[in-house]
Amino acid sequence: MITELLKAAQTEVENHSIYVWGGSGQLCCEVSEAWIRAKEKGRQPDAAVKEWEDVMSSPYKDVARVFDCSGYVSWCLRKCGAFNSRTDCDGLFARSTEIYTPEDGCLLFRTNPANPNDETHVGIYFGGKQYHAKGRAYGVVEEPYKASYWQKLAWFKALKKDEPVPPEPPVSKQLVKVVGKSVWVRDADTNGKKLFVAHKGQKYELIDIAPSGWYHIMTTYPDAYITNKTRYTVLENE
Repeated sequence: MITELLKAAQTEVENHSIYVWGGSGQLCCEVSEAWIRAKEKGRQPDAAVKEWEDVMSSPYKDVARVFDCSGYVSWCLRKCGAFNSRTDCDGLFARSTEIYTPEDGCLLFRTNPANPNDETHVGIYFGGKQYHAKGRAYGVVEEPYKASYWQKLAWFKALKKDEPVPPEPPVSKQLVKVVGKSVWVRDADTNGKKLFVAHKGQKYELIDIAPSGWYHIMTTYPDAYITNKTRYTVLENE
């Protein structure tokens, strides 16, 4: 879920999504100036309309969306499967558990200076960055995390942390081991030039089995072969 949350957050930054009060993810190309002015009534309609006009004359007009801060975070939580609705800052905090150290995927909250229980702005933390619908002059942004900007950190309860990816099992190698006292390594099967002497206990990684029945092995020479006669060598796995 965390990976998908980050992907959703970054996508809206890359798409140049804008800020409009009450925006929940509507496409810029599907809203109008009248719709924006109705949403922004009594706030900053001119600034919001200008931001919309700028994006509508840009290459991002078909992908940019309209958000306010809680609309953006709700959208990202829906995209990763942690939420199926839309709520305001207080509603997001109510569905979260407060924490005190930033973690990838945690929510960031600003509060009302006169009432610390009133959450007024929200963003998402990832890897030393803060993602949020910052305001009408900024839209959706990715910025370096600034702890002093936020008053609360919280973990959205329904957001599941990604399961750690187990390491891949080691690849078993086929080796050729010298079992006799020593054996020559040649450069072209049985009739090739003698390259060096391989001594008892030495191991070489198998490349393939040559048509003559010799082993083609990995050495500093690109084409080195050693006999497959069991009195001199054996094939084993490591």
